[in-house]
Amino acid sequence: MQQQDHVLGRAKGIGALLGLAAALGGCGGGGVGTAQAPSGSTPNGISGSAAPTAVIQAQKADAPVDPAIVAADNAFGLNLLNTLIPGAGGSNVAISPISVALALQIVYNGAAGTTQTAMAQTLQFGSLSTQALNSDNAALQGSLINPDPKVQLTIANSLWMHLASNPVSSSFVQTDETYYGATVGDLSGAPDNVNAWVAGETHDLITQILPPEPPGYYQQIIAIIANAIYFKGQWTTAFDVTQTSAAPFTLSDGTQTSAEMMHQTGFYPYLQETWHGTQFQALRIPYGAGRLSMLIVLPNSGANLSSFVAGMTVDALNSWTAQLQTTSGSIALPRFTSTYGASLPPALTSLGMGIAFCTSNEADFSALAPLACISDVEHKTVVEVDESGTVAAGATTVTIGVDAVTEPQFAMTMDHPFFYAIQDDETGELLFIGVLTNPN
Repeated sequence: MQQQDHVLGRAKGIGALLGLAAALGGCGGGGVGTAQAPSGSTPNGISGSAAPTAVIQAQKADAPVDPAIVAADNAFGLNLLNTLIPGAGGSNVAISPISVALALQIVYNGAAGTTQTAMAQTLQFGSLSTQALNSDNAALQGSLINPDPKVQLTIANSLWMHLASNPVSSSFVQTDETYYGATVGDLSGAPDNVNAWVAGETHDLITQILPPEPPGYYQQIIAIIANAIYFKGQWTTAFDVTQTSAAPFTLSDGTQTSAEMMHQTGFYPYLQETWHGTQFQALRIPYGAGRLSMLIVLPNSGANLSSFVAGMTVDALNSWTAQLQTTSGSIALPRFTSTYGASLPPALTSLGMGIAFCTSNEADFSALAPLACISDVEHKTVVEVDESGTVAAGATTVTIGVDAVTEPQFAMTMDHPFFYAIQDDETGELLFIGVLTNPN
């Protein structure tokens, strides 16, 4: 076990990546927690229900979680992670796959035509219909309400619109509220109220998700779909603080830095295996009663982590998890905080859904609002690991803009005399008519 004791010290990168996925995904699958939203009015001007109707119904019915939605979320998450790693310059990358997936899945309800097809492929839906997607998400959320007395796991969604002049389809709003518990806020207060909502839902781990924009930007936006997820779990067996000490941590380029290494000896679900010619160790450290855990996958020293992760699949992860055997061992894990944020349009475009963005001039979100398109997707994640456990939060916003570059079909400039009428369009009754020969 000497090899295990010293090589776990190099687990910082992959621990932050897969550990978050494990924490938010539960054991052997994916998942989200209770879909909670502030009830009643708040200082942010939001109102909404405490939990989605469909989630409550799924929980009462003890609806089983469809493996298809878990597989879709996890496959999309791995694809997104591998798309983001090359641009990180060797720095830590940590994402919440379920946060990004849920935000985009909500928007998917407004997609049509080739835009819908492209999003379905990127999000790995397979044969999942839109109705099955929403129902599956309700069951998934319902299954993880109050997962463990020592684990806090919450997820919240919100929908921000110009309430005074709202072009968003009422059916889209109803779906977002019914299946995802979205609270509704007014875009007139953006970005401050959106950022404040995210800060509240993530317990101030993420205080700003929307980037600074020029004056008047949010007046041109149709809607913002926001998701926030928060996790706080105590290790089943806490690390002894007195055993934590500084130790070398070998970086990807071979240089070393100093890390505060936490030490523990006990029995752990453990695997030592070879994947595509690379030997690795896998370890699961449980939280609370054991339903949720951090999964750490550690390639041997000298292996290229990016290449190793790029070759990972959902099936491989599931296989490794199934092969874990309770084994006596000693572990050394660095105490760390990993903070990551990215604007996701380039990554999502490379994954196949470029047509959904305003820059394509081809987006079709006619079931959401006329001329709607995705102008931006922002994501941030924070993971904090110490002797007592893990605190993590993720937030995603999808900004829906107007396809302003659509080619006009005609031009009409009223720069000479014209006739006009003010009428009741329902009955055709002319209320006022006239001719304008001189506007002065």
